[in-house]
Amino acid sequence: MLVAALQLAAPSAAQEAANTELTWGDCVREAVANNPDLRAKRLAVEQYNYAYKAGYNSYLPKVSASHSFTRSGGDGVSASNRWGLSVSASEPLLDLQAASSIRKARINYEKAEADYRDASASLRQTLYNAFLSLQVAQEQVKVDAKVLKLREENARLINLKYESGMESRGNKMYAEALAASARASAQKSARALDVARRELLTAMGVSGYKAVTAKGDLATPEYALDTAGLKSALEKVPQIVAQQKSLASSQESLLSAKYASYPTLDANQSVGWSGRSELPSNNSWSMGLSLSIPLFSSGITYNANNTKAMKAALKAAEENLRSLKLSLESQVLNAYDEFLNARDTVASGETLVKADEERYKESQINYMAGAISFIDLETVEQTMVDAQQNQLQYVKNANTRKTAIENLLGKGLED
Repeated sequence: MLVAALQLAAPSAAQEAANTELTWGDCVREAVANNPDLRAKRLAVEQYNYAYKAGYNSYLPKVSASHSFTRSGGDGVSASNRWGLSVSASEPLLDLQAASSIRKARINYEKAEADYRDASASLRQTLYNAFLSLQVAQEQVKVDAKVLKLREENARLINLKYESGMESRGNKMYAEALAASARASAQKSARALDVARRELLTAMGVSGYKAVTAKGDLATPEYALDTAGLKSALEKVPQIVAQQKSLASSQESLLSAKYASYPTLDANQSVGWSGRSELPSNNSWSMGLSLSIPLFSSGITYNANNTKAMKAALKAAEENLRSLKLSLESQVLNAYDEFLNARDTVASGETLVKADEERYKESQINYMAGAISFIDLETVEQTMVDAQQNQLQYVKNANTRKTAIENLLGKGLED
C-alpha cells in the first residue's frame, strides 16, 4: 500500500517541482497579468480613453423631453388642470473651447499610454533585477556549499595531522573556526535565497511565499549601443513622449485661453403640446440660433492675464522637454560606459578565478608534501573563494547595467 501511495504521489510532486521553475518569460507573463502598479497604469489608460470619447458629446446634439401636469384655481376661479409635453434639442455650431477640450482629452489619453509604457519599462528593470538576484542567490548557495565542504574537509585533515603531532593546536583551532564561519555563510545564503524569492514574487504581483527557482543561464550579457542613432531613438522613449504630450497639452491650454474671448453659436429647436387632457393636441414649436459674445464674463483683465500665464507655462514645458532630452542622453551614454566597464571586469575576473583555482590545487599538493604551511594554504584558499564569490557579483553587475540602459531607452515588458 505504501509503495502504491508513493507511486501516486510522485507525479503530483514532480508537477509541483516543475511549477516552481520560472523562466524569464514566465515572470514577464505573470507580472503583466498580476502586478498591481502596472494594472493601475493600464486602468488609467482606459480611464483617459473613455474621458476622451466622452468629450465628443460637447459637440453632439443634446435632447431632452418633459411631461408636466399642473392644477390651479383661486377665489371665484374654478380649479382646472393643465397638461404639457415638450421635446427640445440644442447643438453647438461654433464653440472653439469645446473643440479644444476634445483635443486636450486626446492628448491626455496619449500621455497616459506613454506613462504606461514608462511604468512597464521600470517594472521590467525591477523584475529582471529580482530574477537575476534569485539566480545569483541560487549560485551563491552552491558556492557556499562547496566552501563549507572544503573547509570541513580541511578541518578534518588538520585535526588528523594535529593528533599525529604534525600540526599545531592553533592551526587546528583556526581550521575549525573557518569551517564554522563557512557554515554560518551557508546559512546566510539560504536565508538570502528566501529573500530573493520573495522579491521576485512581489515584482510579479504574486502573494504568499513559494520556493520558486529561476531557470536560465547566468552569463555575461552582450549589448551594443547605437550612439549615432541615439538622438532619434530618444524621441521614442516613453519619458520623452510623455513630456512631449505635456508640451502639447500646454499648447492646447494656450489656445483654450485665447478661445475664451471668442463667440459661440448654438442652434436650438423645440416642439411642445399643451391642453386640459393628458395627451393634449395644441402644439407649438420654435427654432432659432443663439450667438453669445463673452465680453468681461470672467472679469476685465482675466482673459489677458490667463493667456499670458498659459504662454509662460508653454515656455516652461518647452524647457523641461529640452532638459529631459539632454539629461537622458547623458544618462544613457554614462550607463553604457558603466556597462562596458562591468563587462570587462567579468572577463578579467574569469581568468582570475581559473588562476586561483589552479594555485589552490598546487598549494594543496605543496602542503601535503610539507613545502608550505597551513596558513599559506589557507591564504590561497581564501583568495580562491573570494574570487569565486566576487565573480558572481561581477556577472550580476554587468547584467543590471545592461538592464539600466534598456530601462532608460524605454524597453518594456511587452517589448
